Amino acid sequence: MSERATSTRIPWVTLGLSVVLTVMPLTVFLSGDALIRQVVLGVAALAVAAYAATVHPLSIFIALAAVLGFVPYLDVPGANIPVLLVLAVGVWVALAFLPGAELRLGGTELWVAVLAGAALLSVVATDLSVDSMTELAAWLVATAIVVPVRFLPLAARTLVVRTFVISAAAAAALGSALVRLDQDGSLLLNLTFAGYDRLRDRAQFVPGTEEIATRLTGTFVEPNIAGLVLAAAVMLAVAYFRGPLRIALVVLIGVGLLLTLSRTALATIVVAGVVLVLRAGGRRSLALIASGVVAGLGALAVPNVRGRLLDSFGASDTGSIARGRALEAFPEAMEGHWVWGLGWAREEFRDASLSSTVNYVANGPLMTIYRGGVVLGILTVLALLVLVVRSWIVAKRSFEDAVVCSAVIGFVLVALQLDFPIVLQTPATMVFSFVVGLSLVPHPPPRSIDA
Repeated sequence: MSERATSTRIPWVTLGLSVVLTVMPLTVFLSGDALIRQVVLGVAALAVAAYAATVHPLSIFIALAAVLGFVPYLDVPGANIPVLLVLAVGVWVALAFLPGAELRLGGTELWVAVLAGAALLSVVATDLSVDSMTELAAWLVATAIVVPVRFLPLAARTLVVRTFVISAAAAAALGSALVRLDQDGSLLLNLTFAGYDRLRDRAQFVPGTEEIATRLTGTFVEPNIAGLVLAAAVMLAVAYFRGPLRIALVVLIGVGLLLTLSRTALATIVVAGVVLVLRAGGRRSLALIASGVVAGLGALAVPNVRGRLLDSFGASDTGSIARGRALEAFPEAMEGHWVWGLGWAREEFRDASLSSTVNYVANGPLMTIYRGGVVLGILTVLALLVLVVRSWIVAKRSFEDAVVCSAVIGFVLVALQLDFPIVLQTPATMVFSFVVGLSLVPHPPPRSIDA
């Protein structure tokens, strides 16, 4: 075959492949019904994700961190599938192609498998349906993210965490601006891509001693989810940044955290800060105490925050009253369902109006028992106890470890005890697993980020 013939044929082959891979799917997409369009979009997204996970594996971790920090309820376009869950599956593939990553199975992986097995038994015993398996899969994918995160090499881990922190800071800035400029929530309609329901009120308010206050939601949709994400971000900003940039990020995220008016998130940070002071030692402890005092005075200077805290546990604190009643009703609700729980695909878990009517218990371990039974509950509590003890010990390894482990202890002792999103909501589950994964790095890092 002549050189001229070869040069003539090759472009035609390339053009033919281009038609098959682009024009034909586009034609099918434009001419098909809604289901066909979703299939075409799914296949295209899968192809792009497969390419990214194998050729640019770190990009999947970075994308996960960015979505988790900025827009955690984002769905895949054209489908009711959370982007977080797609990326959480993708990081397992990416980990296999990530240079320097070594997956060595240990106690963490064994415990995740045990929890998954107990949860599956619960589903089989209560309601082996598509909806129940979907809920189980979402919870397991979000929980298991702890494994790939903990095996990230140091440089990759630092980049991923910093991406999460900067994304959360951007979301905090936007949310803080909206609290000031959009007190009735009308502008939030423009953020429906973030997961807002068009039929529900978008702004969320809380009565205080001084006035009705607007809570920060922004791209987080729910103020309590915003509080958990920003609580994690402010601690990780302390651990993974330094100098003026660290101060700027902590202040920016901290302001957003205050404006969520989430008492659970604020208490989580307070407890984590106390643990950090106890484990950091030396001059760092004095600096941390001084920073904490300044932050506390600054928080109390904000009228809405001060009113929210002063109203806690008072006669007008409807949240605390409802939680007390839920605790009282818990044994009766569990009667006959203690071993395997009431089931996973329950309407009150996804319907906000129904959940307020049911008023289930606002406690992580008890909510685990409510949904999955006492077997899963006991295994979960044992895992949390081990996490607290290990974090207390490992916190002495370096300042970075002290901050991350203090955050884990704060989340376990406060966030999981005072509320239920970490058990039921994918973004909350994933942000907790993300922080836990960072605390479970197999070996001490070769260097520590300066305090």
